[in-house]
Order: sequence, then structure tokens, then C-alpha cells
Amino acid sequence: MTRSDLPKKAEKLAYDYLSKMKTVSCATTVLLSIQEIFGPKDELLLKAASIMAGGSRSGSFCGALAGGVLALGMRCGLEREQFGDIDALIEGYQPIMEYYRKFEAEFGSRYCYDIIRCDLSDPDQRQKWLERGGWEACAKLAGKASGIVADIMLTRGL
Repeated sequence: MTRSDLPKKAEKLAYDYLSKMKTVSCATTVLLSIQEIFGPKDELLLKAASIMAGGSRSGSFCGALAGGVLALGMRCGLEREQFGDIDALIEGYQPIMEYYRKFEAEFGSRYCYDIIRCDLSDPDQRQKWLERGGWEACAKLAGKASGIVADIMLTRGL
């Protein structure tokens, strides 16, 4: 497998995790697939990401977006000695801003509700979402999001 194959591998891995219900959080799915391929693995960060699924059930950012931001942040975030360095912070934002742009171009929004057209905290809406193939749609979304993150990591040398 070549480096150029890694985005497709990330996409497939994330899709398989969520579609086969090995994971049930889109945020964890994206973060885990990237950690599996690029490392390092961080169990506490995966745990923290899990509650970001479905926009944290509040209509907030899509969990797949949040998981990707965390994955990128593991590579381009500030080291402790840089916490007071505004220039380093601004530089670290660049891959995240690229991810936001690509994610929004692909899915039409950054917000879970806008993307899936469902309030997952409402049991009736959630059931309708499930009936119309929502789980499969989110598995595909998480896969594509993971592929985008992997591509950004490769092109930026992260």
C-alpha cells in the first residue's frame, strides 16, 4: 500500500466501523480510523470524542467534523511550550480551516441537524431517521470525512 492509498483506507475503515456498529459514535469513528492509520492511539481522547456523536444531541457540529478536528489537532495542535505563542496557534489552525472548507463543501453544512435533517434527541425523529437509512448515510459520511482528514494530513506532511 502506498501513501496515496491511505485516504481510501481511512474512508473504508471508518465506514466499516460505523456500518458494522463496531463504533456507534461518528466522532469516535473518524478519530479512531485516523489513529489506526497514522497513530498515536489515545484511548482517553477516543472516550472524550464519543459524546460528540450526532452533534452531541444538541444540533451542534456534526460529530464526524468534530472527530476530524481532534485527529488533526493531535498533529497540528500546540505543544505545551507553545501555549503562549499566538503565531504557532494561527499556524496550527490552517489544516483545521482546510478541513472545515472541504467538509462543508462535501456535506453542505457543519451542523449535524442540517446534514441529516433530524433531531436525534427526539425519539420519533430518530426512528424515522433510522427507517430512511440514517445509520448507513452516517457511515458513508464518517468514511468520507476520514478520507478528507487523511488527505489533509498527507498533503500537509502531518
